[in-house]
Amino acid sequence: MDGAIVNRVNGTTFRTPARILIPKLVVSRDGWKRKAGERKRRLKAARIRNRDLQASRDRWRERALEAESQAAAMRSQLEQAQQECAAARAEADQLRDEKKKGLLPLR
Repeated sequence: MDGAIVNRVNGTTFRTPARILIPKLVVSRDGWKRKAGERKRRLKAARIRNRDLQASRDRWRERALEAESQAAAMRSQLEQAQQECAAARAEADQLRDEKKKGLLPLR
């Protein structure tokens, strides 16, 4: 058992010498640490991107709702102006008819 590693929990013995086994375990550990660190960085970047996109969507939603309310206000103003214009035309037509009939004095 020269150079063999004994597992103290259940008494198993690895046949590979420690000088070979330990560097492989170190490389394995370094690999998963690197991958875990990369996953952590990617997750943080994704969370930041998600936060920024959500804020951007909220701003655009606010702007869209504001634009819709302005458009509705403009539509109501247009309808009111069209009604006033129609009333003015009707009054002008009525005055024109009265003038033709001679009911209005000439100026």
